[in-house]
Amino acid sequence: MLYWYSVIPTYHQEGSLNNLIAAQLFIQRLKPLLAKNKVVFDPRNQKTLRFLLQEDMTEADVFEYLKKLEPSNYYDGPKDDRNEKPGGVMMFLYPYKKTRIYIKLKIWTDANGDSGVVMSFHEEGEYD
Repeated sequence: MLYWYSVIPTYHQEGSLNNLIAAQLFIQRLKPLLAKNKVVFDPRNQKTLRFLLQEDMTEADVFEYLKKLEPSNYYDGPKDDRNEKPGGVMMFLYPYKKTRIYIKLKIWTDANGDSGVVMSFHEEGEYD
């Protein structure tokens, strides 16, 4: 099966032109999904929940950060999901206090159209 991200070669170098294009395409798909509430918060790790508790953040706060993402926040991807389910996984780093937030997102297309999920949202350096 051919996915939208498979036509863009990437070299996993933060900031390379191909990666910035992939990030821009991903964000162009993400923003309408956020507006339509078609992105779910379903972190796959405890780091995200600990971070939110530590920083007194809510799920709504997470979605506000997602709305601010720009291609310049690109970190890595697109990659296939480790659980082998369809969709492209992208990682971003967003400035936060004296560090950055690691944000891992996935978008896929099924019979209901595009959907997305927040897989990770926590302090940089604690990657999953």
